Amino acid sequence: MFDDKQIEASQARMESARYGFDSVRGEIASLVLPQQQGFNRKFGSQGQLHTNHQYDEYAALALEDGVSAFEGFVIPRGQKWQKIILGNERLMESVVVQQWLETIETRLFALRNDPKSGFTNAVHTSAQSLFAFGEQSMWVDKRFDPSGRFAGLSYQSEHLDGIFVENDAEGSPMRVHRKFTLTAEQLTMKFREGAPPKAKEAMAAQPAPRSNESFEIVHVIERNDRMMPGRIDPSGMPWRACYYSMTDRKTFKSGGYRTMRRIVSRFDRAPGEDYGRGPAMRVLPAIRASQIMMQDRVLATEMAVKRPMLAPSDDLDSSVIDVGPFGITYGGIDDRGNKLLVPLDIAADLSGASELHGEIRATIDKAFYRDLLQINRELKTHITAARTMEEIGEKGILLAPLARQEQEWFAPMMDVELDLMWEEGLLDDMPAEVIEYFQADGGVHARYDNNLSRMQEAGAAAGYLRTAEQIGLIAQFDPSVVGQFTREYPLSKVVPGLASVNGIPARWRATDEEKEAVDEAEQQKVMLDQLLQAAPALGGAAKNIAEAEAIGGG
Repeated sequence: MFDDKQIEASQARMESARYGFDSVRGEIASLVLPQQQGFNRKFGSQGQLHTNHQYDEYAALALEDGVSAFEGFVIPRGQKWQKIILGNERLMESVVVQQWLETIETRLFALRNDPKSGFTNAVHTSAQSLFAFGEQSMWVDKRFDPSGRFAGLSYQSEHLDGIFVENDAEGSPMRVHRKFTLTAEQLTMKFREGAPPKAKEAMAAQPAPRSNESFEIVHVIERNDRMMPGRIDPSGMPWRACYYSMTDRKTFKSGGYRTMRRIVSRFDRAPGEDYGRGPAMRVLPAIRASQIMMQDRVLATEMAVKRPMLAPSDDLDSSVIDVGPFGITYGGIDDRGNKLLVPLDIAADLSGASELHGEIRATIDKAFYRDLLQINRELKTHITAARTMEEIGEKGILLAPLARQEQEWFAPMMDVELDLMWEEGLLDDMPAEVIEYFQADGGVHARYDNNLSRMQEAGAAAGYLRTAEQIGLIAQFDPSVVGQFTREYPLSKVVPGLASVNGIPARWRATDEEKEAVDEAEQQKVMLDQLLQAAPALGGAAKNIAEAEAIGGG
């Protein structure tokens, strides 16, 4: 099924294509994300600090704020930010289908939010990689308990040093290799009898097994161009996969997947390139300049505080100079009290350097969306609701690049999760009409309900509020225009729309039954008020009738 020579050729071709990115990514890692160093080299001993090149931590902290903005706007915790949609409007109108999809969404987010799944940590690490290197890789798989029973899903963020990608004509990954190293002991534990031959030989070596011998392994996933629909074995799957031992130069395990299990997404991608570019790469010159400026400012400050001393030639042995606090320098004056040591006069004005450094840092803030986190950058007491919504909409436009991850990262991730859930029987309660839909090759789509999507819809709310302000001005001359406005835009539609844009949780909305109960109570109150208002007249009429009957009877 796999050609070993073709695997090696693909690996060599992808490594060559990524070579230019590795040097840049290595520099970025040393400046803003030291814990993810390791491009084109081994990590070395665990626990080492990798901050030797970092003199200014500002960009590293800005990156963390950018990651926080990403997580808050795109995948807010405690909220079902991703909805499952079928590509059939008629089916989506069915209440049964809607309720089943909501149930599946609840199960999916329960699997993600399980503390043992590692979802939160994996997403955070991948988002760091995305902002620093412009790319991330995540692996989603099943998780089992010690007895071998299904216990949920697991999420792992993978270091980009081992990820190699080739794209198709549309720019989507069509081939992904992951290159990693395992010891002979780890290989035999993971693959047992299916481990590569030389790993098994190392474990069987006498008089002592070579259990720590290292082996380079490549996990290959690529499009299955010879897929045979209807087959349930790997030949019938859209993606074919294998493990290849670089030591044995041989494939030792093969299979296939219904979905692309290794999810690689890019922050941005230049035409003709397979790998991503991110905010840190975009402002790398500013990050470099910030490092140099911090060094220069520290040096200038030290020179001002610890000024170099000037002394006459041969009159003073430099070994006795002590300019520290409470230090005594013998021979610093002559017999008449004249100073033999004079500090070098350095007139260093750091105000300009500080201002320039501030401009550089502002550029870094903008690249990592840090400036958008400042809700009140200036005191504003006269801003209208319409202006507020316009500013929110503008923020949504500026954050629009983050929405790319909804397409490249979270939508493919949902496909993998649903596939794994299906394997474990978590979709067995599927309605009959949905089963027919999937049998006809129907697809699943994702719709996003998060802070970012609401910001991007804020323009509609701003337009309504701006129009309402203008109607209020016109109403001073013609009050009937208010009725025309509410007739054209009924509040029963406007209020839910404004609530959605402002992020009011759907669970706070009243149900149809609750609305009917309120309407009924309001109707009863109106009837009671009318009855109370009519009571005096009814009482008077009853009295007149009684008096008339009494007279007539007399």
